[in-house]
Amino acid sequence: METGMEIAGRFRYYFQHPWSRLIVAYLVTFFNFLIFAEDPVSHSQTEAHMIVVGNCFSFIVNKYPGGGWNVLKVLMWLMAIITGLFAGKFIFHQQLFGRFLRLKMFREDHGSWMTMFFSTILFLFIFSHIYNLCLLMAGNMGMSNCHGRRRE
Repeated sequence: METGMEIAGRFRYYFQHPWSRLIVAYLVTFFNFLIFAEDPVSHSQTEAHMIVVGNCFSFIVNKYPGGGWNVLKVLMWLMAIITGLFAGKFIFHQQLFGRFLRLKMFREDHGSWMTMFFSTILFLFIFSHIYNLCLLMAGNMGMSNCHGRRRE
């Protein structure tokens, strides 16, 4: 007759066995694909609205208006990436997290790539709004004359 301690030890042995871990991992993967295959939302063709990352992706990859605005757009997102990298490394990582907040995880160069990545996304978001503001101002200027009335 087995005691409760032996049953618990045997269960723990089989629970931590590599084969049971592999089976659980494969089952999770299989059930994820099964849910994806049966989910009607995954087959839909709707547009997703991702607040910051979607705006940055759209700023870099698509929606180019043509003409000289393309050059301005490319220059803006190149400046945003460079500004984000430098601001992430020198302002956020070294000054804010390293010296001002004195966080140990940001001593020397630890965590600098993560900080630079997130600050680049932040600056892409900011520069995309500046670019959209330029487009909006140019559109309003093209529609009105010097007296503020619309052209006919």
